[in-house]
Amino acid sequence: MKKYKVAVIGLRMGDAWARAAFNNPDTVLALVYDKNYDTNDLILRNWYESNNIPMAKSMEEVCASDVDIVVVASPDHFHAEQSIAAMEAGKHVICEKPLAPTVEDCKKIIDAVKRTGKFFMTGQVCRYAPGFRLAKQLLDSGRIGELAYIESEYAHDYALCPGFQNWRKDPAVKREGFLGGGCHALDLTRYLAGDPTEVFAYMNHKLLPDWPTCDTGVAVAKFPNGVIGRVFVSVGVKRPYTMRTVLYGTKGTIICDNKSPSIQIAEEDLREAAGSLEFNTLPVNIASHNVSSELKDFVDCLKENKQCPTDVFQGTATVAFAEAALRSAQTGQPEQITYLK
Repeated sequence: MKKYKVAVIGLRMGDAWARAAFNNPDTVLALVYDKNYDTNDLILRNWYESNNIPMAKSMEEVCASDVDIVVVASPDHFHAEQSIAAMEAGKHVICEKPLAPTVEDCKKIIDAVKRTGKFFMTGQVCRYAPGFRLAKQLLDSGRIGELAYIESEYAHDYALCPGFQNWRKDPAVKREGFLGGGCHALDLTRYLAGDPTEVFAYMNHKLLPDWPTCDTGVAVAKFPNGVIGRVFVSVGVKRPYTMRTVLYGTKGTIICDNKSPSIQIAEEDLREAAGSLEFNTLPVNIASHNVSSELKDFVDCLKENKQCPTDVFQGTATVAFAEAALRSAQTGQPEQITYLK
């Protein structure tokens, strides 16, 4: 059986990918690269060195290597350039979310996928969290009837994690928190409810006033089949991290997240037997960053010669959703969302 050789670029976000490649029976962690390897003390250098993992000295060395798969886990603004370079060097690519800072950058990646014919995955890890996967299974099986309303939130205090050399708050990078962190909640609502067609958003800049972009926003969107929804994003809110998500259906409600050992479901069909409509708990594994399952899915797709579900178009669609919300916050008007095919 072929073992795929994997290279990982960016060893903060990429550390989990490196360990997944090291432990997956179908892959070999053949090479890693981080331009700040020697200076970023948050990189767990002891693990790489004790396992004799080869270290590349440049992106060019990664591209010139004989690896089969390149995982791009560097900061967002490097995704397009590095993904394209890897594909043009003949590598399949897994790129962390968000796919790129703008839809225009995403288009460049799409063109490279079409031009090279390489397989591509966008690392939308919330789709692999057991709580969210179970919620989708219950929704698709009709346990809460037809979906009517969905809400999801991404609340995370980035004051505590500005990134190495403060790249997340760098005015030259001008990272939009609504996309950079909020892509989790935006993509999750798409995964559960389908692609929204229109969005209206408000945003403000009160929690991280020394950061270059708005830190908090709320977006209301129209989804297929008459479903409406809300996405709340804050990268400055003063509370523990949360990805709480609620699905309201015609026959029940699901409350789920990616940090709890259970999800909750209330089902109208059980009201008579229970005497009232109550929430029941369903146990799930806690795996909020389940990249090992992502990597397994990608390798399985390579074996079967098919593109994975979270392909370059899925990654682009989530960026398009965020970009439309950002436009709406600026114009004060609802914005249509255009998707690339």
